[in-house]
Amino acid sequence: MTPAATASSPGATTIDLLLKHDRPVPRYTSYPTAAAFHGGVTAADLETQLARRTDEPLSLYVHVPFCRNACWFCGCNRVTTGAGSTVVGPYLEALAAELELITRHSAQRRRLAQLHWGGGTPNYLTIPERESLWRLIERHFDLEDDLEASIEVNPEALSREDVVAMRRLGFTRISFGIQDADPLVQRAVNRVVPVDQLRRAMAWMREAGFDSVNVDLICGLPLQTPERFEATLALVQDLRPDRVSLFSFAYLPDQLPLQRKIARQDLPSQRQRLQMLESAASRLGGCGYDAIGMDHYALSGDSLAVAARQGRLHRNFQGYTTGGELELLGVGPTAISQFPGLFSQNQRDLKAYGASIANGQLPVERGLVVSDPEVLERRELIREVMCQFRVAIDPVRFNREWADLTLLANDGLVRLSQVDGLGLVEVTTSGRWLIRTVAAVFDPSQRRAASGSRLI
Repeated sequence: MTPAATASSPGATTIDLLLKHDRPVPRYTSYPTAAAFHGGVTAADLETQLARRTDEPLSLYVHVPFCRNACWFCGCNRVTTGAGSTVVGPYLEALAAELELITRHSAQRRRLAQLHWGGGTPNYLTIPERESLWRLIERHFDLEDDLEASIEVNPEALSREDVVAMRRLGFTRISFGIQDADPLVQRAVNRVVPVDQLRRAMAWMREAGFDSVNVDLICGLPLQTPERFEATLALVQDLRPDRVSLFSFAYLPDQLPLQRKIARQDLPSQRQRLQMLESAASRLGGCGYDAIGMDHYALSGDSLAVAARQGRLHRNFQGYTTGGELELLGVGPTAISQFPGLFSQNQRDLKAYGASIANGQLPVERGLVVSDPEVLERRELIREVMCQFRVAIDPVRFNREWADLTLLANDGLVRLSQVDGLGLVEVTTSGRWLIRTVAAVFDPSQRRAASGSRLI
């Protein structure tokens, strides 16, 4: 993607269009979004869902909330502590009790096609503690032979023994955060990992034989400049992970108190941020990576890139996935379960989570029941935009949306056509930067009040 002038807006660059259309919009990891969740959904709703028989496999998400140090950019649900096994032991007992409750309410033993450990920092657990958690999962689920098992790790305290043990345990995919490799930027967000350690971590992962390695980058961090970020991109090109997740930093100090440690004046300008995003797209696209959705890149042979080419890409609370059609069950505090007609989110506070389980109740705090056919239809339209960059609609039924899309087409962000009364919408290369804005056209709540994080 290059900042060339668009045909419909002479002289307007991609950067100009991004600045023109920048407004808060959801990331659409679900529709309706988590902002619509409410306390009227309870454990009883999840129990009813679990009691339904199905032969389909399941995706399981396990939340490990502990971190040794707090990264100041972070918006994840985590507990910063150096207590180690003192807090992990009781937590594993709570997870065991939660899984017992799930099994008790389930119509049958489910098969796992996907497993993901996120956090927090899953490698906060020791090797024996990770083995204990894996065996606990095996006790309650049947693991498919081709199980896709992924884990997020912090490379800071990672060792070769750690990496080998995770692969031996059964993990096939691994992800670690670089965010930015520049020492000044790292210190500005309280996440210091020397480049030599990042290189060692990647070498260990390759040696262990993981099917796929992902690295996370964040654009828009304090003290970042296009020049400094270019060095990070050069490192990523050299490491050559299978996937790259490139996120745009959402600075929300009012909602995330930890971010108040970051001075607003240290943040790069919008134009600098866009320059960095375009540089990343150009460099990654030039060395064998396919652009996936709005913020992912994958080597052409990676399963995510293959799924995108074959039209099988999906999106859920874990981001872009090849198995989004699977029901998603989340365990641990703040974990979200996602079924076709139900979202349920666990208690976000660790103590409240533990207390609920101690009382013999699934720890559901809030959620959403989805049964309206129009909502389900809009969910599919948004998924197609976010995953396939195109969608077909009835321009008469969706006349208001078609009018909004026409305005975006005038700026070269989408191409519109009509065939046999059907309206075809195709997101352009420039429009991919604004994919969330295109998707928001189909979200009536965004007409009432814009919400979410800004694009840049």
